[in-house]
Amino acid sequence: MWITKNYNEKFQQEYKIESKLLEASGIKHHLEIFNSQAFENIALIDDKILLKTMLPLQSELLAHISACSHKNPKKILIAGSFNLEIAFEFLRHSDLKVDFLQFDLKILESLISFFPHYQSVMQDKRFTLIPQQKEEFLQQNQTKTNFYDIIILENKTDFKAYESLLGEDGILVTKSPHLILETTEVKKQLELLDESFRVKMPFYIPMSLDIQDFYLFASKRFHPTADIMLQRADMLENLEYYHANLHLAAFVIPKEMRNTLFGAIRN
Repeated sequence: MWITKNYNEKFQQEYKIESKLLEASGIKHHLEIFNSQAFENIALIDDKILLKTMLPLQSELLAHISACSHKNPKKILIAGSFNLEIAFEFLRHSDLKVDFLQFDLKILESLISFFPHYQSVMQDKRFTLIPQQKEEFLQQNQTKTNFYDIIILENKTDFKAYESLLGEDGILVTKSPHLILETTEVKKQLELLDESFRVKMPFYIPMSLDIQDFYLFASKRFHPTADIMLQRADMLENLEYYHANLHLAAFVIPKEMRNTLFGAIRN
C-alpha cells in the first residue's frame, strides 16, 4: 500500500506503508498513523506528513538554528504544530521556556507513541501547553509586553498575526512555499514580512525527504550565519543531525535563485 503526498496538482510523493496503526479525528484535524519499513511510522495529519525517522532533522534544525542565532533567548512560542520534538530540542537549552500553542488535544494525545520524547516534554516545568485557538490566544496577548524571543510557525500564512508578539531582538521562523518550485511565491512572502526585520532569508533542511521543508528566517537583529553562537552549538550533546556546518549550509541557495529573490532577501 502507498500513501500520496500532493504538493500541488503537478507534483506529488508516495510513501510505501505496511498497515494502519491508528486513526483519530479531533476538533479540526484528522490523524492516521501507518507502519512503514523505511520510516518506522508515518503520521498523516490532514494533508501534512510526519516521517518518524526524519523527526531529528526537522526538530533539531528548526530549534537550534534559531536558538543558536539569538544571543540570549529566554522565551519560545511554537504555534500551530503538533511536533513536540521541536519543543524537546529547545528544552536542551537550559535557560529556555517553551509555550506550545495547540488546541486540538485529541490529536496531540494520539501522537504519544509517535514522538519519542512526548512524556518528558509534557512533564518538563519549562514547557507550557496552551490549548487555545489561534484567534483567542492572539486576542489575549495583543496588549501584553511579555514578548517572545523566538516564534516557530507551522502555517506559512499566519506570520503577520504573530509579528507583534516578538521582542525587539526577536526571531520568527515560518514555513514558506517550495524554494525551487515556487521561487516567486517565496519572494512575495519575504516582501510581506514586516519592515522591522533587519534580516529576511529563506532556508531549507538539508537531506530532508519532506517536500515542504522550506522556511523563512526573519530576525529583528541577529543574523543566522554571521551571529551564530558557535560555542552554544558545539556544546549541544547527543544530537543526531544538527551541527554548526549544517546550520550554515541551510542558508546556501543557488545563484540564479538568489537573483530571483534579489530585493526581497535582507542579509
